[in-house]
Amino acid sequence: MKIRKFLPFALFALCLTACGDDNEPNDPESGDTVRSEAYIICEGSYYYNIPGSVVAIDLEEKTATPNAFKTVNGRVLGDTPQSAIIHGSKMYIAVSESNRIEVVDASTLKSIDVITPEQSEGQQPRWFAAQGNKVYVSMYDGKVARIDTTALVIDNVVNVGPNPEQVTIAGNYLYVANSDGMNYLNGYADGKSVSKINLSTFEVEKEIAVGVNPQYVESIGDDVYVVCTGDYYSINPTLYKISTGDTVESLFEASAIAVNGDKIYVVYSPMGAYTGETIGETQYFVYSTSSKTKTSLNLTDLANPSLIFVNPSSGNIFVGSYASMTDYNSATYVNEYTADGTFVAKYTAATGTPHVVF
Repeated sequence: MKIRKFLPFALFALCLTACGDDNEPNDPESGDTVRSEAYIICEGSYYYNIPGSVVAIDLEEKTATPNAFKTVNGRVLGDTPQSAIIHGSKMYIAVSESNRIEVVDASTLKSIDVITPEQSEGQQPRWFAAQGNKVYVSMYDGKVARIDTTALVIDNVVNVGPNPEQVTIAGNYLYVANSDGMNYLNGYADGKSVSKINLSTFEVEKEIAVGVNPQYVESIGDDVYVVCTGDYYSINPTLYKISTGDTVESLFEASAIAVNGDKIYVVYSPMGAYTGETIGETQYFVYSTSSKTKTSLNLTDLANPSLIFVNPSSGNIFVGSYASMTDYNSATYVNEYTADGTFVAKYTAATGTPHVVF
């Protein structure tokens, strides 16, 4: 079966111009606040000069407030924010094409600092993991940087595989998905591994072989689950499990995952290569890692699902979706469901893949 996800390399190939001078940081005297219990980070469109943004979600009122970061700080977020993490009282936002990490107050979105990595520290931040007083961020040029959360500086860097994506912590190790995403013309030749970094030494201890084009990694206990998204043509996206002892097994087809407790929430969306044409029914299900069983979910009103998230407090499921597979500049949306798949609410997001942070 031929499949396709959202082709980040194709979108990158269109990125020929920057989003303008108004992305530069400043320190406005703004008293505006936004009520929120979750945030949607939207990438925007680099090519069409649409900066990234933050949508604040009020989960009690079931409302979404657009441009929340700009409302609070008086400036746009920047070009292609990729992801974010809340650790302690701060939220860290990876603004990839602007090559900076925004550090904001997690409650108010008020800017605290901006970390701009030097060339030697890595470029184009992508995904985060955090533990103790450290935040770890993958850099698309083949590095992982470590941020001291008190000084808000990068205090160490380690080289990993090409074009690393999501990172996760299991035990005393950081696992990094090496996608080789910019080498798609050669079939992601070097994108078939996960780097295992010892957090005590901050050195790569091992490269673990997995499937083609690994992008998403999550951990449950000491086990790590890796979504290898394939080649968007002949190799289907597949979930792999890395167990204690670094043994690897292929589990089942999956395009995106989220974890909560011992459960993995799965989206599998088979798509025609490069066309956006659906050639199979999208599947949503929950996989219990303890019983090794799947339970189907009937998630409605999703046109083109991208990423899935779970609110750790309520257990509710959130799925981001494009309205169209051919118009990446239109607004996206995020649907909320109960843990059993009952529809709760729909939140209008903004342009670009929506990433939800609780």
